[in-house]
Amino acid sequence: MRGVRHDSSITAFQQKRGGDAAAFFIPFLAPGMRLLDVGCGPGTITAALAEIVGTATGVDIEPNAIAAARRLAAQSGATPLSIVQADMTALPFEDGVFDAVFFHAVLYHQSRPKLTQTLSEASRVLKPGGVLGTRDADVGGNILHPELDGVRLALDLWQRWYEHDEPDALRFGRRQGAILRAHGFTPVWAGASYVNHSADAASRTEAVADARRSLLGLGPQLVGRALATEAEIESALSGWDAWGRDPDSVYFRCRCECVARKP
Repeated sequence: MRGVRHDSSITAFQQKRGGDAAAFFIPFLAPGMRLLDVGCGPGTITAALAEIVGTATGVDIEPNAIAAARRLAAQSGATPLSIVQADMTALPFEDGVFDAVFFHAVLYHQSRPKLTQTLSEASRVLKPGGVLGTRDADVGGNILHPELDGVRLALDLWQRWYEHDEPDALRFGRRQGAILRAHGFTPVWAGASYVNHSADAASRTEAVADARRSLLGLGPQLVGRALATEAEIESALSGWDAWGRDPDSVYFRCRCECVARKP
């Protein structure tokens, strides 16, 4: 992959993530732990985990995400929460200083060499016996109804934005255990959950608003990079509008989860 792209619309959407995104990891955490959230984005998950373990550090390389995370950290003030701008392949921490490391919607973006470097760094800063949690996408598990061409196109446009070089990247979620094992970790738990964008009329309205905001924000950049046409952007917008008008529409985004330990 050519590098993970952030955009203000993506950062705004990430700010809605919170404790629910890390719920599967909580049983493996305890007060007094020191936790690292790699690729923390705007810090919403980092702040939620800090309330559980007591000390958490968020790391991201994107300036917009770092700025949003630092604002959140300043507002929380209740627990030790720090935000560091750094490359996940070269973490600025000593060996074995964290009890837990967390990745949310980060690893599937990486090329194989960068994935290897990232997990090597995660292992380096994790204490022996420390726990690592990953939660990532798997498009094979997404549930959409009605399957409108415009909505399918919109989902494809978002994937084009990330320009995945790895053919299996979009089905990364189901392979997390095997990938972590191949990089020296011992998987101890696996599961999956869904992000529900259609629980009721209000959530459908919010899903359409988020989709429109993202498409309108990314559209000019997609077109500018020859990754989409103006007609495709319009078709995607129309598809989401039609999906939102259907009172029985559903959209469940699959997220696969894995917990592993460092031997």
